[in-house]
Amino acid sequence: MLKRFEVENYKGFKNRMVWDLSQTKSYSFCKPLTRNHISKNCIVYGKNASGKTSLCTAVMDITTHLLDAEKDLTLPHMYTYIGNDSDEASFKYVFLFGKKTVSYEYRKNNLRELLFEALSIDGKELVRHDFLDETNNFSRIPGTKNLRTKGLPRFLSIIKYIYNNTIQDNGSVIAQMVDFVKGMLCFRSLREANQYIGYKLGGEKLDSIILRNGKLDDFNAFLQDMGLNYSLAPLKLSSGQTVIGAIFDNHKAISLLEIASSGTKTLTLFYCWFLEFDKLTFVIIDEFDAYYHHEVSRKILDIINSFEGMQSMVTTHNVTLLDTDVTRPDCAYIIDDTGVRNLSSRTSKEIRKNHNIEKLYREGEFGG
Repeated sequence: MLKRFEVENYKGFKNRMVWDLSQTKSYSFCKPLTRNHISKNCIVYGKNASGKTSLCTAVMDITTHLLDAEKDLTLPHMYTYIGNDSDEASFKYVFLFGKKTVSYEYRKNNLRELLFEALSIDGKELVRHDFLDETNNFSRIPGTKNLRTKGLPRFLSIIKYIYNNTIQDNGSVIAQMVDFVKGMLCFRSLREANQYIGYKLGGEKLDSIILRNGKLDDFNAFLQDMGLNYSLAPLKLSSGQTVIGAIFDNHKAISLLEIASSGTKTLTLFYCWFLEFDKLTFVIIDEFDAYYHHEVSRKILDIINSFEGMQSMVTTHNVTLLDTDVTRPDCAYIIDDTGVRNLSSRTSKEIRKNHNIEKLYREGEFGG
């Protein structure tokens, strides 16, 4: 699990931004939302331009050099904070794998090129690699003694290089960390099409994903559960392409995504990624419910939270989700210029299940 994340001089983050997921409490409600004293299912709030989207892409940055996966290619000239003289962005991830605390930190000056990497386990540094000054580089990972690491190109992570060129059993920290990162995914609404970071390369039309997996009936039932009473069937277009058709009472049909609202399109995108959730370790959905009715938001959040093996983070402006039936104060965060801090650390009040967290939020109890 991701336990703590730090980033500095990246996009809109001038100073070090810290997100500590281990500041949990012993609330008696919504217990499955934490695990091993770490927030498992997180909601992040923040004003416009507070950094919610930048936090999403910052957390996913690790995938850009450890995996051959989809990358964030938006605004490449805005990788580091433009108001600083430094052109280096720094990142630090702290993971908990079993009883081992794994710390991985690195520096970059653009999306693809690394300047420095270091990996530690329980405070003991096992790998240090400076791409600019190789004098003090070392690796104490088993199997790397005869591995040539001098002169690695800056686009090739030392961690990825070790993982691909040595035998690492399932218990090795490098294997555990890379496997976790392989399961990381961030996606956004359909306003800008199926835009995502991590997990895999390439894209596929949403109709094709559902039809290829034989999930049309299940998708139809999913939409009906969300209050959308479509009658769906495969529809072959004049071009020869088969899409999902919406069937009307007069038996006429049209492509669903041609007539769908923004909310229906976003639900379709969610459903397609939902089919992969059992393979994911960490899913991030930016503005996950921007097009949803508040009742649909709760249902979608319940689906996300139901996957026991998956950590999650969603960003939203929907304060009706601040309900002790849905979340808990140590899993709901506010991002501002002080960092990303959960509600329980922003108040001296002892919050109980019968408290109205939404009301406290609106009254300014938590700042932000």
